[in-house]
Amino acid sequence: MTLPIWHLTASPQEQAHALAQLITRDLRVALHQRGTARLAVSGGRSPVPLLEALSRSPLPWSDITVMLVDERCVPPTSPDSNEALIRQHLLHRAAALARFSPPKPGPIDPPAALDVLVLGMGADGHTASLFPDDPALDQALDLKQPPAYLAVQPVSSPWRRLTLNLSAIVQAERIYVAIAGAAKRRVLEQALLAGPSRPPIGVVLAASAARAGLHWCPEPDQAAP
Repeated sequence: MTLPIWHLTASPQEQAHALAQLITRDLRVALHQRGTARLAVSGGRSPVPLLEALSRSPLPWSDITVMLVDERCVPPTSPDSNEALIRQHLLHRAAALARFSPPKPGPIDPPAALDVLVLGMGADGHTASLFPDDPALDQALDLKQPPAYLAVQPVSSPWRRLTLNLSAIVQAERIYVAIAGAAKRRVLEQALLAGPSRPPIGVVLAASAARAGLHWCPEPDQAAP
């Protein structure tokens, strides 16, 4: 069984810098090949250092489309909105010229694969908005479905959400999973052993290991000064 490669850094800042360099490289390759590129990013507090680092990358951002991996069904001005997060932390400085494509239910348009997709992971092993307790999880993980955004409502979430389904995620040319802390590392290691039998992050990585990289660092208060 193919397993993703682990990349270890000493702090969230180092992790963000290393990932920004890799993502910039990947986007340059896509731009060279096709003249355009598509980047999908996740929300939450953890990606903020990466989003800020990417916003400084000297790329032709006007040729890059930025998408969300998932979104809470709240107004785009809400503090709980992932769109608001990336507008504040990514779509400024050099990246202000990027195109933003908000998620909407249904097949991804255009249907071509994403060039780079950045995932996080929750303590329950969820990734994107693919939650273990979601009644629609089986549909979201069905690779026979076309790449799409699905409307979901996990039991453990106070919000309805939109999420890329597994078909969309595994078609990405490069997938980066970024986590921090010993507890999440244990969850991810166990998920890799479980593979396609759950939790959702294990399903995703079992289907995309050859194109995925795992990036781990200590929690900020555990990192070396």
